[in-house]
Amino acid sequence: MEADERYRFTLDGQLATLDDYLEIRPEGEARIRALVEGGRLAIGPWQILMDEFLVSGETIVRNLERGLLRGEDFGGAMRVGYLPDQFGHVAQMPQILRQAGIEQAVVWRGVPAAIESHTFEWEAPDGSSVRTEYLPHGYGNGASLLDVPGRLADRLEAVHESLRPYFGEDPMLAMYGTDHTEPLPELAGLVEESGAAVVLSTLPDYLRTSNGEAQRPVWRGELRSGARANMLMGTISARIDLKAAMARAERMLTRYAEPLQALYGSAWPDRLLDIAWRQVLENSAHDSICGCSTDDVSAQVLVRCAEAEQIGAGLAREAVGSIAERVERDSTVVVNPSPGRRSDLVELDLSIPEDWNDVALELPDGALIATQELKRNEPLVHREEVLGAGVGEWLRRRMHGRELFTRRLNGFELGERSLRLEVDDEDDPAWLDVDELRSEIHVATAASPDEPWTVEIVAQPRRTLVARVPAPALGWTTVRPVEAAATIDHAVRVGERELRNGLLALIVAEDGTLGLNGVEGVGRLAHGGDGGDSYNYAPPEADRIIDEPDAVRVDVGAVGPLRGELRVVRLYRWPAPVEVTTSIELRAGEPFCRVRVGFYNPCDDHRIRFHIPLAETTDHSSAEGQFAVVERELEAEAGFGEVALPTFPAYGFVDAGGLAVLLDHVLEYELLEGRELALTLLRSTGLISRSAHAYRESPAGPEVEIPAAQCRGPWSVGFAVYPHGGDWQEARVLERLEEYRHPFLTTRGKGAESGPRDGAGPELRGDGVVLSSLRRREGSIEARVVCEQSRPVSAGFGDDEFDLRPWEIRTLTLGG
Repeated sequence: MEADERYRFTLDGQLATLDDYLEIRPEGEARIRALVEGGRLAIGPWQILMDEFLVSGETIVRNLERGLLRGEDFGGAMRVGYLPDQFGHVAQMPQILRQAGIEQAVVWRGVPAAIESHTFEWEAPDGSSVRTEYLPHGYGNGASLLDVPGRLADRLEAVHESLRPYFGEDPMLAMYGTDHTEPLPELAGLVEESGAAVVLSTLPDYLRTSNGEAQRPVWRGELRSGARANMLMGTISARIDLKAAMARAERMLTRYAEPLQALYGSAWPDRLLDIAWRQVLENSAHDSICGCSTDDVSAQVLVRCAEAEQIGAGLAREAVGSIAERVERDSTVVVNPSPGRRSDLVELDLSIPEDWNDVALELPDGALIATQELKRNEPLVHREEVLGAGVGEWLRRRMHGRELFTRRLNGFELGERSLRLEVDDEDDPAWLDVDELRSEIHVATAASPDEPWTVEIVAQPRRTLVARVPAPALGWTTVRPVEAAATIDHAVRVGERELRNGLLALIVAEDGTLGLNGVEGVGRLAHGGDGGDSYNYAPPEADRIIDEPDAVRVDVGAVGPLRGELRVVRLYRWPAPVEVTTSIELRAGEPFCRVRVGFYNPCDDHRIRFHIPLAETTDHSSAEGQFAVVERELEAEAGFGEVALPTFPAYGFVDAGGLAVLLDHVLEYELLEGRELALTLLRSTGLISRSAHAYRESPAGPEVEIPAAQCRGPWSVGFAVYPHGGDWQEARVLERLEEYRHPFLTTRGKGAESGPRDGAGPELRGDGVVLSSLRRREGSIEARVVCEQSRPVSAGFGDDEFDLRPWEIRTLTLGG
């Protein structure tokens, strides 16, 4: 580019390209900046070209935010929402772009047959819109123009003919370049020598001259059509372990680490959060999170997600620990990450006197809440006979500071040639002079050096209890154990094959499926082959669906009254014998059933789906994700040589026929004949792309083996089933999702003196208004909230009151 002033180039929309280059050649930064500032090199606006459906809406916003900020270092990112190769586009993308000051988008995949022009107006559910340029035949639709020397004119005519139906008399956009190709240094000269009516331009320059004021057709909502390009919808279910890891990392950062640090931390941990977000954003790349890359790439995705999640969890613990410093040691701190007051079931390991029969927890206002005992510890940790002269050395060799047999030494008791060492899981007292303690023991045992001493290590009696604890919005409360009984609303009753809590009735049938509030057959597992690849599912030539187990047994887990659990164990042959355990849990006061399906996968090239019959037949599904709830019909639009399976992504929940499935992470679902939901729990594949594919004409990538994508080994997928009847908005499914996805955090009080026993954060008000993020920025607390419903809402957050349009995304400064 420096050698030829006529040269223009548009990078692929992501700043990561420049970051990778500058890691190796940092001296090139000033040269890049000069090209960008001169308008010859167009960069950004994204940090990474992410898959929009496999990450959260907040991750999309942070991606754009970081890309625009990084672009400023080089003279500014282009103000074009360049989305050339994503596997479809989310409904709220126009609003996300508009809020970033971007008024134009460029897309390829997903554009429906109803759009017959190269340009259209793309509207988000809230009414925000961007002028959108469609790339007929893809982002490399002019890549072969110069393949044969001297044939540019002929090739141009062919491109003209292919694009004319979309452009008419408008200037035509031909993208010279494609995957894995290098720029052609002599490009500008070849174009000029040809004499053809061609302008070498950047994408922003083209858009400034192209059909700016013409009447444009309008499309509202997501772009997921296969009319003119492969949707590659099977990437939703390829390598589901990547999707689960990403969701854990995103949630730990946005709903635990950042909010709790913003409200209760001291110095804002911007460097740690920067590292964590960089890992998340790098993983969001559409070939990475989709699982359609080599096994080495997928391994790195899991590592980066684990690092981001670990940083988030550590920051959340640190913030909760700062609360604990103000709370007396005999109390347990319970922290609510949700922006509304609610209750949650927490599991506590508490020191409880052995002679207590009933245990309740006392709240700050004196109210008592019931507990359910899960287990007790074994007080006697170790017993050994040691000669008196060797007791001191025996103890010295086994202690590490204050640690003894993985516990904490808190005291001792001397008897007649006996030593009782008292240990616990926590320090009590907080300080202990270990050297002085050992000296006292040495003196005592030295009096009878040749006599055998009995040394016992005895743990403080502890019980593991569960209790349903209420806590204020984004706040905390404390509980203390007392000897008392308390009543339980909606107590869980457990039988050999049934669970009931007054809200739900669940019965296990002989075939291992469930009857849930009268709907039979919930949880039928259907196993079939998969002759596809990481991009698309396809059945093998001779497929056989296996959905009946060879044997079934039901084990009782927790027995209530606060939590009840049954484990349904079914034996299948897929064809190798596989034991599948479906854990079903009901909790007191919860109107949904928690489900986890686990097994050891020994097979290759297969697909397993969990079927849920609906109480009512329906002609559509509603799926939550990326700041919206979208409605989808039973079929998907086809047209490009790809079987358009109606297997859709749901990030938060899918709702149909009076029933919602609440999700831990994005899952692929299909609504079968309007009567049954099928959730894909596992899809095993061995190739990135298959050249001869039964459900797709065009190869989607290289035919490279990816044996790790067979996902052999232990496998587990969790979700919740919420039968409600009626509409998802009336059933407050978003509230149930908040309760399911965001468990409370707990820690022991660490303060020495009496302090506050509870504290509240800002409360979010408004039906259907959800919290996307809360963080500190430039000394203030910034929150992003979304009205995820079809009617306007008067809302509030803390002391701030505001009105929201249907589906509006609002970023606000609390108290500002």
